[in-house]
Amino acid sequence: MISHLRGLIIDIDDKSLTLEVNGVGYEIMMPLSSLLKLSTGTDAALHIYTHVREDQITLFGFEESNEKNLFRKIISVSGIGPKSALTMLSVATVSTIIRAIGSGSTDNFPKVPGVGKKTLEKLILELRGKFDSIIITDESADMKNAKLALETLGYNPRDISTALSSMPAELDMNTLIKESLKILSKV
Repeated sequence: MISHLRGLIIDIDDKSLTLEVNGVGYEIMMPLSSLLKLSTGTDAALHIYTHVREDQITLFGFEESNEKNLFRKIISVSGIGPKSALTMLSVATVSTIIRAIGSGSTDNFPKVPGVGKKTLEKLILELRGKFDSIIITDESADMKNAKLALETLGYNPRDISTALSSMPAELDMNTLIKESLKILSKV
């Protein structure tokens, strides 16, 4: 299985890129959000997931290993294939998806074309709680400080993450703490 490739980007379209590695061009499907950051003629190092079916081998590429790991968890849910998982990663960041799963509500997911409410419910049911040890790295400073303050007050980190995941990340620290305390007092 191919798990990592480094080479020259020779072509990019709306779903994939072609990466030339030692004279061989590999077509690699990628999230649209990642494709928009890349340009032809530049070098790239990608984490690769190799998907094998009876009639096809498809390479899926990711800039970060956490994207690849989340992709693998998503496709482990029956009924969700690699293209749906890639679409999810195209419209939302890893942290947004993890927060949405942790919240337990489909309302916290961004709209994903081709993925309905029942599929999202199944995704939440099967993956909720599997990301508790993952630290979400693109949190705002206010979000991190609110989490730290709530932990200092003695609340469970899992309950804190659930409470904070239901709020927009752009809120200031005081509002995040105040709203979280309302939720945590009911737990």
